Amino acid sequence: KQITDWLYSALAKNLPYDRFVAKLIDPAPESEGFIKGIVWRGVVNASQTPQMQAAQNISQIFMGVNLKCASCHDSFINDWTLADSYGLASIYADQELEMVQCDKPTGRRAAMRFIYPELGKLDPQAPKPERLKQLADLMTQRNNGRLTRTIVNRLWAKFMGRGLVEPLDDMETPAWNADLLDWLAEDLADQGFDLKKTIEY
Repeated sequence: KQITDWLYSALAKNLPYDRFVAKLIDPAPESEGFIKGIVWRGVVNASQTPQMQAAQNISQIFMGVNLKCASCHDSFINDWTLADSYGLASIYADQELEMVQCDKPTGRRAAMRFIYPELGKLDPQAPKPERLKQLADLMTQRNNGRLTRTIVNRLWAKFMGRGLVEPLDDMETPAWNADLLDWLAEDLADQGFDLKKTIEY
């Protein structure tokens, strides 16, 4: 389902970035193509189910967290685990998912949770639409500095040719100017998630 019209309207009206992200994670009918666009591929393999693809996409796009390695096994390149990936993917499923390690079922289920539990919990017993709303609230809350740092880093790369953090999809890499990244991210939140104000700088 196309979301071009919704995207154009949201950007033209300068929809605050936190609300923009929330509308993609917990979609309204006009923005649901983002999630539907993930699901249409179907199951590619055990580590590429639609639910896992959704978890990989939202973590990478909005938080600069690459869960692809941790979707098959505990990551070799960072601290993310198979349980982290499946916990996030389970939010998009009808129930907690059985973990599959390197295409072999483990018989274990991952607790349904956001990858940064320190930001809050969601109710695993809630219906899926309510869980998606809870996930959107967790991801877009003021305390989630990863959301703002990821988007200002992407903007910096677009305008300057290179991000403050490289690669852009790995925000766990140290920034070459952490103070500047922090200032831009905090300012974006302080300005009501107004991307146009950040772009004006």
